[in-house]
Amino acid sequence: MDQKPQPRGDFVAFLNRDKQPGDNRPIFEGHIAKPDSDEKHPLTLWAHEYADPKAGEIKTMYSGTIGAVSPDADPAAQIAALKRVGSPAEQTLGNLTLRPRQVVLFPNGFKADAPEKERPDLWGAANFGDGSPIVRNSVWLRKTRAGEVMMSGATSYPIPGKSEAEMQAAEPFLDELRAGRDAAKAGAERKKGRGGRGE
Repeated sequence: MDQKPQPRGDFVAFLNRDKQPGDNRPIFEGHIAKPDSDEKHPLTLWAHEYADPKAGEIKTMYSGTIGAVSPDADPAAQIAALKRVGSPAEQTLGNLTLRPRQVVLFPNGFKADAPEKERPDLWGAANFGDGSPIVRNSVWLRKTRAGEVMMSGATSYPIPGKSEAEMQAAEPFLDELRAGRDAAKAGAERKKGRGGRGE
């Protein structure tokens, strides 16, 4: 029996054109959405170097923040998000513990295990800080038509009892992810079009 596809959310970030070598500005800015949601939250990422504990090699990871308010949400929901009281909890995925509204990305150590699947360049997690479950991030480094670096990927919910390696092994090919995203956008546009014609 075929396993039901996991719901996915959008993850897109572009190189910050104002970023200069050595300054404190973020290196990427974009948006992130929860799985199965059209509400995109602002996303800001900074780059950090670290020594891989196994190989000792210097690698680059990214950490940053998620905006509390999605501009796609209706006005009442945006106000409610800013009025939220109480201290949002830290959340854990594997050995990662994330503060509220924190997102992290690391080089994918499982990428070389299955080159034919074109696994993500980066993996990580995000805590939206609103009480919703923590999400996984699968992200590829790409170039825009203008040749600038960008991040493109998806969020998904962790599968209980499965390791990151097992979850990646079960993920669809990159082309399948893109096709699913394009189909979802086309469906949303058709739905809006029907609404506009009064059908």
